[in-house]
Amino acid sequence: MQPSGASTPQLSTLAQQQQHTTPRGLGAGLNAASRALSVSPGLQTPTARRARSVAGESDASAMEVEDLLVVGGGRQDAVPEQVLVKDDNFVVLQRKGLPVEVEQVLHDADGYRDSFRATLDSVTGFAYLVSGQACFVWNWTRRSTTSTTYIFPVPLCDSLPTSVSIQSPLPFVSLVPATSQPSQREPGLLLISPIGDIRYWEHLSMALSGVERYKETKAGLNDGELVRGLALLSPTSYLVSTSQSRVLVITITSIAGRTGLTVRPYDRALGWRGSIWSTVFGAKQLDPRAGILALAVSEPAESDGERTAYAVTEKSVQVWRIPAREESGERLAVEHDLLTAVLEALKGEKVGYEELTDNTAAVEIIDAKATSTSQLAVLISFIKDKSAPTLLSYAIVVLQVGTTPNNISTITVQYLSYRAPRDFRPLSDPTLLLADGDTAFVVFVNAVVVIALVAGSPFEEAFPLRSPTSRFLGLSTRPSTSTPPSPSSSRSLTLLTSDATLLSVDVVTSLAGGEVGLSTEAYKTRKLKSKIEQAIFYGGERDNPLLFDLQDGFEGDLTAASLAISSELLSSSSPNLPRILDLRAQLADRMARARALIEFINSNGLHGKLSQSSLRQLSWDAEKLAAASSLWHYQNARLGDEDTLLGEAIAQFMMESGEGLGENSVRSFFEVKVASLGGAMDQVTKTAQDRIASGASDSSSPVLQQANHIRLLVLNAVSRHRKDTSSAVYGLNPDVLPLEAWTSRSTSLKPLQWHFDATDALLRERVREFGAALDEDAPGYAARPRNGRVDVGAQQAVQADLKKQMASLADFVFTSLEERLLFLRTIHQELGTSEETRVVTSDYHALRPRYIRSLVSIGKVPHAYELAERYHDFRSLVELCNHAQHGSEKNTRNFLAKYAEAFAFELYQYYVENGRLKALLTPEVAFQDLVTRFLDETENYRISWVNDIAIGRFPHATEALLTVSTTEASLAQKKLMLSLAKLAQIAQTTSETIDSEDVQRVIETTDDKLDLVNTQDGMRTTFSEKLSAGEMRLTAEKQGELITTRVARGLENRPAFAQLYARICKDLLQGRTLSPEDLIDLITLKDNAGEEGAEFAQALDILLRAKELPDARKRIALQSIWRRCYIRDDWASLRSERDLKDEQIAAALRSTALFATLSAAEGEDHPADVFLAPAEATFQGTADELAARFDNAPAHLIDLYLNDYEVESQELEESLRENGLELYCGEVARLLRETPQPDGEEMDEGDSMAE
Repeated sequence: MQPSGASTPQLSTLAQQQQHTTPRGLGAGLNAASRALSVSPGLQTPTARRARSVAGESDASAMEVEDLLVVGGGRQDAVPEQVLVKDDNFVVLQRKGLPVEVEQVLHDADGYRDSFRATLDSVTGFAYLVSGQACFVWNWTRRSTTSTTYIFPVPLCDSLPTSVSIQSPLPFVSLVPATSQPSQREPGLLLISPIGDIRYWEHLSMALSGVERYKETKAGLNDGELVRGLALLSPTSYLVSTSQSRVLVITITSIAGRTGLTVRPYDRALGWRGSIWSTVFGAKQLDPRAGILALAVSEPAESDGERTAYAVTEKSVQVWRIPAREESGERLAVEHDLLTAVLEALKGEKVGYEELTDNTAAVEIIDAKATSTSQLAVLISFIKDKSAPTLLSYAIVVLQVGTTPNNISTITVQYLSYRAPRDFRPLSDPTLLLADGDTAFVVFVNAVVVIALVAGSPFEEAFPLRSPTSRFLGLSTRPSTSTPPSPSSSRSLTLLTSDATLLSVDVVTSLAGGEVGLSTEAYKTRKLKSKIEQAIFYGGERDNPLLFDLQDGFEGDLTAASLAISSELLSSSSPNLPRILDLRAQLADRMARARALIEFINSNGLHGKLSQSSLRQLSWDAEKLAAASSLWHYQNARLGDEDTLLGEAIAQFMMESGEGLGENSVRSFFEVKVASLGGAMDQVTKTAQDRIASGASDSSSPVLQQANHIRLLVLNAVSRHRKDTSSAVYGLNPDVLPLEAWTSRSTSLKPLQWHFDATDALLRERVREFGAALDEDAPGYAARPRNGRVDVGAQQAVQADLKKQMASLADFVFTSLEERLLFLRTIHQELGTSEETRVVTSDYHALRPRYIRSLVSIGKVPHAYELAERYHDFRSLVELCNHAQHGSEKNTRNFLAKYAEAFAFELYQYYVENGRLKALLTPEVAFQDLVTRFLDETENYRISWVNDIAIGRFPHATEALLTVSTTEASLAQKKLMLSLAKLAQIAQTTSETIDSEDVQRVIETTDDKLDLVNTQDGMRTTFSEKLSAGEMRLTAEKQGELITTRVARGLENRPAFAQLYARICKDLLQGRTLSPEDLIDLITLKDNAGEEGAEFAQALDILLRAKELPDARKRIALQSIWRRCYIRDDWASLRSERDLKDEQIAAALRSTALFATLSAAEGEDHPADVFLAPAEATFQGTADELAARFDNAPAHLIDLYLNDYEVESQELEESLRENGLELYCGEVARLLRETPQPDGEEMDEGDSMAE
């Protein structure tokens, strides 16, 4: 047999030859192939070839051959171990570099068809991998890629009967340790095929020469019976389990130096119960799970060395007692109903026959092992979630199994959180391995789980493989207490993977310690944090074969765990961080871990479990690391300089925080205080301010330039991070900000704004100092020298850099203010706008256009456009588009098309404010609707009617004109607007609709307003005629006073009304529109002598047309009309006449203002309530009602008006009381009834005021 180098194709060929050769011939063939391969320089290293040739030519043992590979006290080709993941409780290592033969056979295998069985023996230090063609053995504890590989042929199982079902026809193998010093001496190899063919090689070196010299025998199986397992009982005794629930023992004998093999079955001398079980399982020869599933052998008893073997089937367990001398004397002590015991352990109470038969949870026994205290640990599977029947849950049930009937009890049940679907690949059932009493390993086909067997302990860790095609092929054995200590830890498990690597899981602390019994939320969160840390610190390695995803239903506070990890990355306090002296590399590593944290959260579908606050904090922590990295690169390049602003600021910040006593306070900041980056940046500003305040004027430029650069380094790094990750990675909602951002703290806004304002001031100062040449792009202008020659080019470069910084600073100031406002709106959205929100909003809206104008002033026009557009300062954008030098009609059209109303409304408002009405009212066709919407929404009625007429919206035009006419001060303009409104009304009618009641009512309303205008216009003409040509050149105020003295001489006792009348006359002569109340006063306060007495009726008509006048003020005006009508005539004189004829009295009454007013009003369709009797005409108003009319009048003037109203009321009351006014009023009414009407009819009595 060859020592190494046999490739898989060659083995396949040899396997085919094996079908036609005897075992001895096969050994010769393999030996020949080995010798041929041993001289191939392309397949072996010189050291390996030299070692294996020695082994082939001498009787040296395999152990001695391996020792030849050690040179100079150390192995030259030792394979390093890679840490895949570690924690306070465990470490998982990977070692590559298996023997080339093993790697080759695994590389060529099909994971879904080809099967392997492997064991890494902890006693001998050797491992085997058996396939259907050969068994490969090598020393796995020697960490070398050139370890000798021993290849042994295996008997084939192609003669299985058709009635027998088997998953994989692989032989069972055991390494046979030496009876003394087993870890130092070469083992043998025992092999038994599924059909019972047994082979035994005394030494592994026989594979190098004499592989055909094995001992062989038959197991003596029944028809259809298969081997199910092989277990080491002692170096000379091995138990064999079968599909018919039998236990056999293979004994290696040595008589007179000659080795032999004996096989005998254990006698099952039980009564009817044992027979029943045998009958049940004997009938299941076709079931792959029939017979014994697991053989578990306990440690020897301290008293007599007796051992207990547990043969576990699907439902029962045979308890065998084996004496210290294994030749004979074993006995089947009892056979227990194991499945029932397991069901009772799960349920916590006895179960009946019906429950046992139903087995609704589909509980299955998978594997079993004996504990160090001779208890039985049983691995079971069951279905926990009926909705997912293919997903199996697992548990380990530890039982105390007695040697008498019904003596079986539960010790503990440990449920696994790990769940897995049933795997249908060959040899895929989970395997149980026990460690030092408190630890168990459960090895699945593609995962290994470590769990504590201590009652109440929540400890469990799962290590699944990442690749779905990878799997575990074998695992290390637990060392027996009867054998000397092995190189492997008793709490360590090593596994062979299909990727030709060894994975070692070492539990470094006792799981029976402090965490036992901890099931609190804090512990769950700590475990969750540990799992996430494993993923971000180890899962990112490409060659790491482990999968670090969280299983569904994980426990713990994800938010707390994630934020704790992020915080530890900021402060470098995570124990998992590698120690890196180079801060550039260290910060880059911490940045990568922060990115890995959020990517792990996203890849596991956990993003939705984190609030926006938590996601924001994670993002801010990551961006702080990015900013710190940029800062450190800047600082690192300047280390050694005496004057570094950043170093001084950070040192001062660390000193004030109580952590700056060391020599490397700056470096310490980047290691442990990155979380305080915002405070450090504020300190940079403060340090710059102090330097500028205390230094010479020529030092301001470099200090401010350096301070700006530092702040912009941080802000640019933050901006890049947010642009790259805000939405795509962190999934942040841009419309909410539930936490105060570190970049827009209330204390940080002003320092940042100081940088912009200071730079703006410095630029202007430098121009004054050095001349306008600084602002020219090309050199050649002579700057004014100061204290010597001036390097214009250098100063221009400084000036240009300061301008560039200023543009960037404006951007970040806007960003910080908008971020602050978003935060304030978010936290106050339920309470309304806060005072701080109003202040910040006001400051921002005032600051933004100022900054943009400043950028324009320094020539940064493109930046100004960009910022105005980005931050939606459309007013500034409009001003830029209409700027004399930098404006552009093209830009205006582009922004109109892009932003529609948002830009258009600001543009049109700008047009209105600057009188550019033609530009507003003659838009391009594409923007006509925008103009219309603007005019509709902004109530620009003075303009909108023009647009309405242009687009044919005559109703809108009418409404706009009427609305504007109501407040129009110019009488001529008002008349024009009312005339246009009437035309617009008529334009929207047809010959069929113009006579309709609704249309006539609207037209009548407009006519009423026009009549008022015409009345006022007529009075203006009348009053103007009362002035001479010279008086026409006087001021309107003087003219008003003159007219008052001429037409209202009766106001001598009412001085306040005289002043009011002069003011109304002044407005009238100036062409201003008078209010209805002013117009009524203008008519009723004048003398109205003779025929003018009828003008009181005109005042009534004006009042009736003033429909918009409030009722209270309308009542005051109505009372004033009638009161002044009654007191105009001298009723006392009429009453004093004694000898007047009836005709004379009638004539006198017909000449009164009362008769003229009633006579003029009788032809109108006035309502009855407009006629007031003398007693009803006294003044009944209040000061508040007068103040509503005279809204700008001081209080004392209102009091004067009240006095004059009182004078009028007293005159009226005197006439009623002493002069018989009420009698005369009745007589006037009688005379009106007797006076012929224009149509020849007499006045109806119902129309008489007296009535």
